[in-house]
Amino acid sequence: MKRFFLWLLMVALFTGAIVGGSLAFLYYNITEDDLPEKTITLAGQTLDEPVGYQWTVPILGGMVWRELDLSPGSAIQTLDAPITTGNAELVLAEGMTESATTLLLQTKEGETLFEGSAAQWKDYTFPKDGVYLLTIRAGCEDTGQRPGKAYGWYQYQCRFTVSAAASVTLSSESVRQGDTAAVYVSGLLGQQSDPPVADTDLGQVWFAPVSGGWIGYLGIPYNAPGGDHTITVEVGGETLTATLTVGASQYTTTTLSGGDATAEANAQFRDKIYGFYTQGTNEKLWTGRFSPPVRGNIFQPYGAYLIADDGSRAGQAANLTYVTTPGSEVIAPATGKVLLAENLLLTGNTLVIDHGCGVKSYLYHLQDLNVAVGSVVTQDQVLGHAENTLIWEVRVGNKSVDPAKLTQTTGGLFFQP
Repeated sequence: MKRFFLWLLMVALFTGAIVGGSLAFLYYNITEDDLPEKTITLAGQTLDEPVGYQWTVPILGGMVWRELDLSPGSAIQTLDAPITTGNAELVLAEGMTESATTLLLQTKEGETLFEGSAAQWKDYTFPKDGVYLLTIRAGCEDTGQRPGKAYGWYQYQCRFTVSAAASVTLSSESVRQGDTAAVYVSGLLGQQSDPPVADTDLGQVWFAPVSGGWIGYLGIPYNAPGGDHTITVEVGGETLTATLTVGASQYTTTTLSGGDATAEANAQFRDKIYGFYTQGTNEKLWTGRFSPPVRGNIFQPYGAYLIADDGSRAGQAANLTYVTTPGSEVIAPATGKVLLAENLLLTGNTLVIDHGCGVKSYLYHLQDLNVAVGSVVTQDQVLGHAENTLIWEVRVGNKSVDPAKLTQTTGGLFFQP
């Protein structure tokens, strides 16, 4: 028995020596080559020469950790090309996080202009053209998960020149009737408190501030003239232009039903609704695609040619008409503020919802209304219930657009600069 325990002790010592030796071998063979990816980009230009780092690296999944560090030096990497936009997009390497990344921006004289997180950097705008120095400490935190992953940071120092020029970009250079188009103004320096002003025969544009500039939206109605349309934008004392080409859409034909509206009903509708066509805010409230406001089939599509009982053409549909089950829930197509909730002679229970930047939903012929003027509704919130039909109209300013296209993720309202 004594020999057996002695044998076990020798086996344990031998195993411990092997494990210890393996750990020691792995520990001392961890080098800079084993550190995480270090290449980041600033304004599309590569930064891959960190001047310092501090990383804690796991061995055997975190059984043992080793720290590798290099005190930051004074070397400065100069970007090859000037930055021509009002801000500089920072793209981190895989595994790095915004929360573990900080930036310090200084003038060439050493005056600090910005000190904050990567998330805050997204909203920063250079005050003027010139030479800048930027220190970036980018990395990731210890997640506490096992097997463990390396955590720590790299430090970069770079010098660059800002030579910005304001520009206007369209979500697409060509659209069709019923579409929407985005107008993105970028390359602005300083804090632009006044939004751009656009002039075009396609309608009014309300601009909302976004990272790197401003964005506004145009509605292209079913009767927009085909061909080229010039968009002129005034911003920061500069005049910018862009050309948008409008193509024709093909529309179906549908027969009108019901009698003519009374003069009183038409007058009330104009008095209650038309004023919203020229109202807008410089705030974008929607995110992502719109939701159909009710479950049902589209009976009358947007842009359909309307034929009267006598066979004459009576215009085109500026909205969608759904056929649905009476009592079906009517939901908010997107987040917005209720501007009107009232029973009108022409359109019955009517809702107008402002989604921001001039974009509004008009819902007609509800069975009842569950929201009040001034309330903010979220996407898919129940607004009331439907009768056997529901009309959904969307306008950008006074220009109607095809609501069905907003239930997809294509088009100007979903443009990401």
